[in-house]
Amino acid sequence: MTAGAATSGRESAQGTLRIRIGRWPRSPVFYGIVVAVVAAVAGQWAINPPAAYGLCSACHGRDLENWIINEVYGKQLFVTAAGSNWPLFTVVGVVLGSMAAARRNGELKSIDIGGNLHQFVLGGVVMCAALFVGGCPTRIIIRTGYGDVAAALTLGGIAAGIVAATLSMRWWARR
Repeated sequence: MTAGAATSGRESAQGTLRIRIGRWPRSPVFYGIVVAVVAAVAGQWAINPPAAYGLCSACHGRDLENWIINEVYGKQLFVTAAGSNWPLFTVVGVVLGSMAAARRNGELKSIDIGGNLHQFVLGGVVMCAALFVGGCPTRIIIRTGYGDVAAALTLGGIAAGIVAATLSMRWWARR
């Protein structure tokens, strides 16, 4: 092995490392790590959420809507402790963030699953069912751990719904 061959291999390894590091900001893993670190820092020093209050699009959406109505119209609708002083924009952040990521990766496109009314009705059924059973899967898992039979049935229903939704989305995609 000559000195020139060893140098080019080292330079090649550095070039490969630069390429890999350059790809990190486009990776979902990178975004997940960044969001986890920001959430941990915010949870430690800035935000003090109540126990067993996870990321739930049904509950947080309800709390955001109720907070806005309470502030604008002076009503006294139910808002959880986490969203009583400031609105919970988690649902807005998840939707905008996923749209931005999909657009950046060229995956933002519309699929037709049967018209706007059908999509609206399905979304309404999912949101009402989530609010009816207690909403947040984190809370449902905790309740299941305490032996709540209704929570265990709900957890089974969530699992079945995930499987059914995944299979139906695959079926629609292959059509």
